[in-house]
Amino acid sequence: MMDLKLENLPVNDDLIGMILSWENDPAIAPFITPHYEESELPLVTEADVRESLDNPEMRLYFICVDDKPIGIASIIRNFTALLKDDGHTAWLGIYIGDPDWRSKGIGAKVLDLYEEECRKLGYQRIELGVFSHNCGAIKLYEKSGFRRIGIIPHFTYAQGQWRDDVRMEKNLHHDSG
Repeated sequence: MMDLKLENLPVNDDLIGMILSWENDPAIAPFITPHYEESELPLVTEADVRESLDNPEMRLYFICVDDKPIGIASIIRNFTALLKDDGHTAWLGIYIGDPDWRSKGIGAKVLDLYEEECRKLGYQRIELGVFSHNCGAIKLYEKSGFRRIGIIPHFTYAQGQWRDDVRMEKNLHHDSG
C-alpha cells in the first residue's frame, strides 16, 4: 500500500527544478497556469517559481507518495481573487506534476488530506478556481463535496480559445473525531 502524504518540505534547487518541469509540462500547463493573451502559453521561469514561493500568505505542501514528491498542494490565506472573503477561507492550489501519477485515482485522497490540514489551521471553508476545460478536476471536486458558486467568463486563453474560470467552494465542518 502506498504512503500518501502532504509534506511541508524545505524548498531547495532540486525541488524548484522539479516544480519548473511540472509547470512547463504541456500536458498540464494549460490547466494550471492562467494566461490573459491570445497567444501561446509562455514558459514558467525559475524566477516565476521563486517569486510564487516567496508569497508569505502561501503554505506550500508537496504531495508525496512513499516520500517522493509527485505534486503540489498550496493553501493561500487572504487570496485576492476570493469570491467570498470571510477571513476564514483557504484558496486551494493543487496539481499532480509527476505524469506517472496522473489519472491514478489519488485526487480524492489528496483532497481529504488537504481538508484535514485546512481544518487544523482553523479554516472554515475552501474556495478554488478551475478552468472550464478541466472536466476531470471539476468532476473530482464535485464528487468531493465542492459546489459551484460562480463563473468568471473568458478568464484564460488555453488550447486556442478563451476558457471560463469555474469557482467552487466547500464548507468545512469541524468534527470532533
